[in-house]
Formats: sequence, C-alpha cells, structure tokens
Amino acid sequence: MKYNIGNLGFKTKKECETFTRTLIYKLDCCDIKKDHPDYNFFVNLIKNHPEYEIKKGTGIDSFSIVPNPMMNKYRQTMLTRLDGTKIDFSWVYCCQFKERTPKDNLIKSMRSAIRDDIIKYKRSNSLICNYCKTKTEASHDYHVDHDNPSFQTLKDNFLQLTTKQIPTLFADCEKYHYAIFKEADIEFEKDWVEFHKKNCNLQILCRDCNLRKR
Repeated sequence: MKYNIGNLGFKTKKECETFTRTLIYKLDCCDIKKDHPDYNFFVNLIKNHPEYEIKKGTGIDSFSIVPNPMMNKYRQTMLTRLDGTKIDFSWVYCCQFKERTPKDNLIKSMRSAIRDDIIKYKRSNSLICNYCKTKTEASHDYHVDHDNPSFQTLKDNFLQLTTKQIPTLFADCEKYHYAIFKEADIEFEKDWVEFHKKNCNLQILCRDCNLRKR
C-alpha cells in the first residue's frame, strides 16, 4: 500500500512520518506563507488530519513551526486561518492516515451542537487564564475548556442515560464542513444540549495551559 501526501508517495506510514519530521526540524521555527516552497506540502499534510474541516475553519492563510509549549526542544505545527485565528495540529497524527469513523462523527456532532454555547461563554467572560492568570485581548489565544467533569465524561454519561437511539449517520455543515446531527435526530441533539448546559463546568484557559492539560 502507498501513502500519499500530495504528489509525494511513501511506502509506509513510518517513512512518511520520518520525512515530515526531518523537514520540520530542518525548517525549524518559521512562518510558512503561500510563497514558501514547502507551503503546498503542509496544505496536503493537514488535509490528511481527521479533523481537517474543523482545523482549517474559514480557510488556510499560512502555517508556522513553533517550540512545543510542554517541551521546548520539540517542534509544534500551527495553522493560521483567513480570519486571523490560529490553531495547533498534530503533524504526527496527519502521518497516521486514520479514517474518520461513525464514532468520531458522533463526537464531532456533539461538539458542534454545543458550539453556540461555547462561543457565548467565551464572549461573556473575561479572557483571563484560570491557570496562569494571564490576560489578553486576542481571543484566539484563549480556549474554553471543560473543567471537572471533562467533555469526555459528559459525553459518556449522556450516552449511557439517553433513551433515544444514538445516531450513526450524520450531515455535514456546509459552511465549515464538520459533522453535525441530521434533522431526524433533532430531539437527541436537544436533549444533549440541555444535558450539557445543566452539567458542564467551563473555564477559560490560554492556549499553552490548555495544551499542557491535554
């Protein structure tokens, strides 16, 4: 089996990972804009990420290689969207060629369903990290995090408690191209959103603290 990143073909996933690691450490910390010779490689690389549609958001403007906030000697890849927001993505995950499963789509749909509540929370709270207490006006540097209970715990508890059939087929958000619930599952979605509102405990974290928590 051959694994492709754009026009580049690799015999194994490991070969792809080694090539990408070598390139990243050769480039080291830098910005990779559209006129960069390796820009297209990173565009094709992130297309292989299971969460590509969510990661790219409004569209890709550029990439950057930065020190990993947890271990400074390692490098992390970042994407800057057309609207100026930034998000990290795992280049290693992109080299694993994993297909998105119905379970993945269920999780994405559950996250999509609470998206408006997450945005509302972020807009109505001061952008001060609950861990390191730093503050900034740049909203893209701050994330809304599920404190105890975690999103995973909330999701699992709801799926155990619900009496409705758990969806296995999903629609696609036309604007951002991530999985959402179909109209037939609107009651399941409503129950989940209500359950989340009653049981979630949200907090604001800066990007670095959120990455460390993971």
